[in-house]
Amino acid sequence: MAKKDIGELLASDDEVQALKPRGKKMDLIDQPDAVPVLKEATMTIALEENDNIPPTGQFIALNGRTWILRPGEACEVPMGLVNVLNDAVMSVPNVDPVTKQIVGYRQKLRFPYRIVQLAAA
Repeated sequence: MAKKDIGELLASDDEVQALKPRGKKMDLIDQPDAVPVLKEATMTIALEENDNIPPTGQFIALNGRTWILRPGEACEVPMGLVNVLNDAVMSVPNVDPVTKQIVGYRQKLRFPYRIVQLAAA
């Protein structure tokens, strides 16, 4: 195989096809039937007042998407974000009232929330 100059490689249409947009795939994306869009299940929640939440709100991320939830403000969020809040737990000590000693630990939601309403599907 003969050695080619970089200018010849860039000018050659056959050898730089990977850099060109592929018209057929772009046409499929433009057609609504080609790419089904699923509606994500959501619910409206409000975080409860909590000393662990900064005044600007609590930053929460899920799969590259981010939210800042402020306590007391209703916000429509996907069910995956509710699962993140359910999984955010912390251990709290159980104290014996007589001896004032720790007798065990229990799990508590780190960011308690309430469901304001289920979003209409």
